Amino acid sequence: MMLHGRGSLRAATATLGVATAFAICLTVFGAAARAPGAWASEQPAASLVTRVLHDVRVHSGQSVRVVYRIDDEAAGSGAGSVVASLTVETPKGSVVRVLVRGRQAPLGVAQEWRGRLRLPAGRYLLVAHARDAAGQAEARAEPARLVVLRALPPLVPSTAGLRLAFAWAAHRAGRVSVAVVDSRGALHGLQPSRLCVSASVVKAMLLVAYLRSHPQPSAGMRDVLRGMIEYSDNAATDVVYGVVGRSGLAKLARLAHMRGFRLCGGWITTRVTAADTALFFRDMERYIPSRQRHFANGLLAGITPSQSWGIPAVARPMGYRVYFKGGWLGAFVLANQAARLERERVRLGLAVFTDGNPGSPYGLDTIRGVTERLLRR
Repeated sequence: MMLHGRGSLRAATATLGVATAFAICLTVFGAAARAPGAWASEQPAASLVTRVLHDVRVHSGQSVRVVYRIDDEAAGSGAGSVVASLTVETPKGSVVRVLVRGRQAPLGVAQEWRGRLRLPAGRYLLVAHARDAAGQAEARAEPARLVVLRALPPLVPSTAGLRLAFAWAAHRAGRVSVAVVDSRGALHGLQPSRLCVSASVVKAMLLVAYLRSHPQPSAGMRDVLRGMIEYSDNAATDVVYGVVGRSGLAKLARLAHMRGFRLCGGWITTRVTAADTALFFRDMERYIPSRQRHFANGLLAGITPSQSWGIPAVARPMGYRVYFKGGWLGAFVLANQAARLERERVRLGLAVFTDGNPGSPYGLDTIRGVTERLLRR
């Protein structure tokens, strides 16, 4: 572990042939201002060692727990106390934040600080400092690494939105499965692991599977893919499925960790779960060759208006970019939709599957109602 020693500058005297320099610790205890030269003690206490006991990785603004300890390696534990501080410093030793000032700490006993770290993203050190009753600073400080990540995005959906949407969906007729991956990556759902007939929602998987095996599709195949996604053309889908096949879909499902994926007959009767589908849509870009992501996103955002019911009808007026695919059978007795929603720093995955709907608009209303309640501010 990297050592981070602290002491003071001993005044040079004429009797010494060579001046001895120690690193200046800028931490000031109590209410005093922290400034260069504010702490000038005698020689460091030869056996006093400070340690931060673990590395920390945290998003800016999140709560964190830091444990540190001061030891007197000569006297051992139970040999009195010191005045301790805890600082956040750059790797070069500049102090960024003082977390603890002038706290009495018994030697050899772990101390704890809890709080929120609101710092720019970057790499820092957590350093404990101490001085004994004679005012002498630690001889050695052993820091821990602190990695601050970018602040988490706003939480969408809210806890209230999730509760409201799931309670409402649970009382709808027929069978309803909902899964949403929130803006911080957590999965929530109502019957999210129930196996559902995918219908045309699987066409998004066929698009990705085809682009993975044909990262430079011909102009003709681009038109076929456009028909499959933007107009949900089944004849175009048969062409793509003839190339991708069951094995191509199964391979993509394994890559995306879609544990509930089941091939049953043709592409239209593929079984999926809302949980797997919401995660797949949220992360879809990572499975598409980079040079074709713009093309794929354009298709999924450009679906014909007559099929842009449900999720996009709610989310677009709220400022979301919506990349989605719907599917239905009969007179919407089965109605499904899945999407990735993006706005500023918020990115969501959402899948709503309905079956056994009593009337043609009923399933579409269910998808719309769930989305409205999830996104309600």
